[in-house]
Amino acid sequence: MQRVGSYLAAAVVIMAVVTGISWAVRMHPVEAPGLQTAGPYKFKAMPVGAEGPLKECVVCHSVETGGPLRVGPPLHGIVGARKARADWYGYSLALRKAGGNWTEADLDKFLTSPSKFLPGTSKTIIGISDAKERADIIAALKNAP
Repeated sequence: MQRVGSYLAAAVVIMAVVTGISWAVRMHPVEAPGLQTAGPYKFKAMPVGAEGPLKECVVCHSVETGGPLRVGPPLHGIVGARKARADWYGYSLALRKAGGNWTEADLDKFLTSPSKFLPGTSKTIIGISDAKERADIIAALKNAP
């Protein structure tokens, strides 16, 4: 029973951190050339990809070549790229140890359920159950400007 309490406490702390980061990004944007936000986010212009299948992704990730830094690592050119490729980003140990390159199949599995594909990942999305939506996201990532 004590273990369950510990897990519950850890989950509450993680959610508080994620919520705090999300709030900080929305309420206190970094003023930098090219920083973009849409909707409740305080970007200077709509982020690249905000109108298509990447609309959920661009809240945390930039998808264009040389895009602005955001909370998550950039996703431009991710299909075929080395996993945990941005040396400056604090990837989870699970992702750093995964090795290999991001294939379309790996991205599909990751987007379906990040925690099942990579137990221990720090990716906070639950997953995308719709196969067409995942395929559209992967296609958009492959064709990002």
